[in-house]
Amino acid sequence: MHGPRLARGENAGVPRIAWLLLVVGLAVGGMIGFALHSAVGPRAESGMPAGPADIMAGGSGGEVPEGGGVPASQRMPPQIMQMVQGYKAALAKNPNDLEALIGLANLEFDSGQWEKAIEYYSRALTIDSKNADVRVDRAIAYHATGRNDLAKKELLVVTRERPTHGNAWLNLGVVNRDLGDRAEAIRAWERYLELDPQGEHAASVRQEIAALKQAG
Repeated sequence: MHGPRLARGENAGVPRIAWLLLVVGLAVGGMIGFALHSAVGPRAESGMPAGPADIMAGGSGGEVPEGGGVPASQRMPPQIMQMVQGYKAALAKNPNDLEALIGLANLEFDSGQWEKAIEYYSRALTIDSKNADVRVDRAIAYHATGRNDLAKKELLVVTRERPTHGNAWLNLGVVNRDLGDRAEAIRAWERYLELDPQGEHAASVRQEIAALKQAG
């Protein structure tokens, strides 16, 4: 994908570690980059380990997978293992622990485990339906799995409830463009520029708007 990049929500108060930075250094995947928490593009294109799902799928992380290979504990940085185990312990005590749900969702997101991220974000939203940043991140996960209609629905909720949420407008422009709705893409991006005219993505947005207008 070219042009403006999808931008993460804030998810304030939830600690994050940029998985890829711990493993192979800063890189940007082919689909998109993200503006927050030092997160970067889809991990599958970066040659990194599968991510937190390795441990969450079962076991303590120390056993060797069937058929051989490297134990999950050696594939995953210890900081991430500690975070995963802490969040899982919190959920074992309280399945509605919002911080743990968002934390696990973020780790799944950062490792490209989109469906698992959606699952945890959805659980978080049943507890805090007004959390705009979680909803933006779930929209990005929907977009990553090709469900742009759902992504657009989510982003429209955010822009209606939080009309000054710049990343929601930025992402809405990307989704509208990918859906073939040039006029709505331009409208969303122009609103983003009103909110953040000198922002990280402003130059790319202006270029994309010009290209869409030129294309008619």
